[in-house]
Amino acid sequence: MTPFDPNEITSTPYLAPLVADLPIRMRDTEILTIVYRTDQAASQRLLPEPLRPTSDLVVMHVYWMHDAEWFGVYGESAWQLPTETPDGVPAVYSPFLFLDSDGAVATGREVYGQPKKGGEVALEARGDLVVGVVRRNGIEIATSTIVYKQQTAPADALDQLIPGSGTNVNLRVLTDSQGAVRRELVTRQFADVVHKEQWTGPATLELRPNAQAPVFLLPVREVVLGLHRKLDLTLGPASVVHTYGR
Repeated sequence: MTPFDPNEITSTPYLAPLVADLPIRMRDTEILTIVYRTDQAASQRLLPEPLRPTSDLVVMHVYWMHDAEWFGVYGESAWQLPTETPDGVPAVYSPFLFLDSDGAVATGREVYGQPKKGGEVALEARGDLVVGVVRRNGIEIATSTIVYKQQTAPADALDQLIPGSGTNVNLRVLTDSQGAVRRELVTRQFADVVHKEQWTGPATLELRPNAQAPVFLLPVREVVLGLHRKLDLTLGPASVVHTYGR
């Protein structure tokens, strides 16, 4: 027996890699999206320089991945703030993400710089209501609801309200063996998106304090839009759009 060749692998552990090889296809992805108004000063506090909030809106997603290559079936949640990249491209920045797949946590952090942490996420129909629940430390931190399939919505309903909603920008922080830290803004986009169905209607969102999941720092002032969608999409590689000096 000889040791394996490390040049032939892209992630550890050997024979059971954790970080996915991109691109990957995610099929029948179900999403409950709540767009709400918050205090713009709260948004600005959570954005890294040189990003600035472009509105007082927050996008909150609860995903149920019915068929994700590499990762299987799992739940995920994300909070996003409308902004612009340093070169003026509309985008959304993620201050918080919680999910229950270790592979998706690792891939999101290492490839995209997304600040993903472990959590418990559920998305289900309860009678005539669709309910999304996010937990951290066994405590509910967010509960979102929308009426069950009452009114269809156009495929670009979110883009109309939030320009750049399909471009996610994140702060990636990497440390080498000598302790040097590299900081950069990284973007990613969904590709080959197939919209299967999309519904809108009355929706709600409730947030609760948690020191390890401080989503309450973006308080809900008014719900502006609720969407319940199902789509296919591809996750591709990331692009560095800004590098910080040491």
